[in-house]
Amino acid sequence: MKNFKKLLLSGTLLSVMVFLSGCMGHDSDGNPSGFIYEFLVVPTQQVIIQLAELLGGSYGLAIIVITLVVRLIILPLNLSQSKKSIIQQEKMALIKPEMEEVQKKQKSAVTAEEKAAAQQELMSLYKDNNMSMLGGIGCLPLLIQMPIFTAMFQAINLSKEIGNSTFLGFSLGNQNIALAIAAGAVYFVQSYVSMIGLPDEQKKQMRTMMYVSPIMILMVSFTSPAGLGLYWFVGGIFAVFQTLITNFIFKPRIKAQVEAEARKRPAKPKRTIKQAEPVAQQSKVLNQPSNKTNGRGRNAGKQQKNR
Repeated sequence: MKNFKKLLLSGTLLSVMVFLSGCMGHDSDGNPSGFIYEFLVVPTQQVIIQLAELLGGSYGLAIIVITLVVRLIILPLNLSQSKKSIIQQEKMALIKPEMEEVQKKQKSAVTAEEKAAAQQELMSLYKDNNMSMLGGIGCLPLLIQMPIFTAMFQAINLSKEIGNSTFLGFSLGNQNIALAIAAGAVYFVQSYVSMIGLPDEQKKQMRTMMYVSPIMILMVSFTSPAGLGLYWFVGGIFAVFQTLITNFIFKPRIKAQVEAEARKRPAKPKRTIKQAEPVAQQSKVLNQPSNKTNGRGRNAGKQQKNR
């Protein structure tokens, strides 16, 4: 399962880099063209420009508005993913003693049959508690955002109006180290907040993500125009507040619900193997005279006496 998580994370990061690398076609004159340009980049440029006109010519504020709108649109999906993750964590804490027993069997298994039996027991444990073997993993919110910040990346690069504009003293079309560091720091805070209240074992498992996500955001923001760094920075602040609300408002309710469901669930009896009776006892039983035989003997004697 850990290998799958690493593979999923690597695939997601690779997908981000592919989108940001500018998979966009060009015509014979070198001008941008193709599906991504026509249906993603151009509409995004127009939205940013029109929003900037409504906001007094501030392209920075236009990017902030777009960021907040995108975050609000995917908020229900983010909350759903967070709920699934919390439910998984709480159920994992409840079945920890059983899980440790299964893990001991997996470690002590030698033959293929023993390993298969231990794996089957693990799957049954997850199934009985309605848990996912994938640990509640969900990268769909990030995948949904990929086309959006890809369009933002290209729109800022290709639009002279956006690229030449400034916001709070920095150019939106140039790289900005301070903004990139701020974006990475915000996502580090978000990762830290998401781990508050978790057991030490789960913190160890999530520690890799705690550093990988901010580093990824830092690298992307550092190599991108400041307008995209602004998108990540504002999105990170939104994510911090979302995580705080999830941990301190939704999580206690979900925990109480999981515990209540666990108390209602009937306890399943442990499977025991019936032991064979001792050989001496079996011989004693076999040597005992049959009641039917005794009955026949007594009846035969009575019949002879009556005659």
